[in-house]
Amino acid sequence: MVAHLFIVIFCSAALAGGLVFGRRWHLRLTGDRAQDGDHKMHKGVVPRVGGIAIFVSMMLGVALVTPLLYPEAMATYWALLGSTSLIFGIGLIEDLTRAVMPAIRYSACIVAALIFSLAQEQFGISTVSVPLIDAALGVAPVSMIFFAFAVAGMSHASNLIDGENGLCAGFSLLAFVALGITAGLTGQATIAILCEIAVAANLGFLLFNFPSGRLFLGDGGAYFNGALIAILAVMVVEGSASVSPWFAVLLLSYPITETLFTMYRRLRTGRAFYQPDSEHLHHLVQRFANSRGQGLARYSAVLPLALAAPFVLTAPFIQGATAALIAYSGIYLALYLGVYTALSLRARREVALTQSAD
Repeated sequence: MVAHLFIVIFCSAALAGGLVFGRRWHLRLTGDRAQDGDHKMHKGVVPRVGGIAIFVSMMLGVALVTPLLYPEAMATYWALLGSTSLIFGIGLIEDLTRAVMPAIRYSACIVAALIFSLAQEQFGISTVSVPLIDAALGVAPVSMIFFAFAVAGMSHASNLIDGENGLCAGFSLLAFVALGITAGLTGQATIAILCEIAVAANLGFLLFNFPSGRLFLGDGGAYFNGALIAILAVMVVEGSASVSPWFAVLLLSYPITETLFTMYRRLRTGRAFYQPDSEHLHHLVQRFANSRGQGLARYSAVLPLALAAPFVLTAPFIQGATAALIAYSGIYLALYLGVYTALSLRARREVALTQSAD
């Protein structure tokens, strides 16, 4: 199995390297330009199709371990990759055309999740530890639809935090590690193996994404990682009675908080919640880093990841303690808001000082 993981890392790195060093042949089609949106923080033109490296190497990894699996596990693996291929595909089309409406991308994620659910005999979310909601989730269609919206939500949340070198892939790597540990602790070896493959696939890509940012993950990669994390998180929770549903909340506290706070911020300012802006936590961190020296900006992902990592990596070891999971989720929320507020106030003071100097 270790040899298989090294092959996946090599495949991901080789594909990522090929996209970087062969950029002159495809950059006109795949390039992400800073002037394409006011939320762009990089300079120049960078390929934004790094998700190809992760997706293809994931496929290779599953193909390599398939002969070692029981038929049921093999069917689950390919149902998962087959359904999420739709999510990756719609994201990749957006990367290449910039013309796929948000509603279409969101709908594709829902359809993909429902396809997986049907392939797995109406798989869904059966509990959130809230009695009234759990009663509704006892109805199969409700459980499936709730699951589909959760997957679509996490896919887009993952894309929302894809704004700095290494941020989205780095968080995805942390999440896959935590999910793999939890699956291992609860005897869900099938899920643990898939998490290991996902870690290897993201590691190879990160060699060219952090800190230099020579290749971007793109919508395809961000959506794919997010969907995979969401589905595996639900599978871990549903696969063991000892894992609380709040495990998934703590595990995904960063993208969940970023998404909800972003929606609140945009609606408060009269901006449509699906329109991009440059006021995310990682944007504020980059502005702070720029004020301290240009060389620090490329490490901007470190602060958001350092803020999230203790909570993500603690989740496996308190997986069944609902009260502790809720408390840790609340602590993360408070820390996020505290850091965001401090950086936001600092940015406003700098703008005011600049205007007064003029």
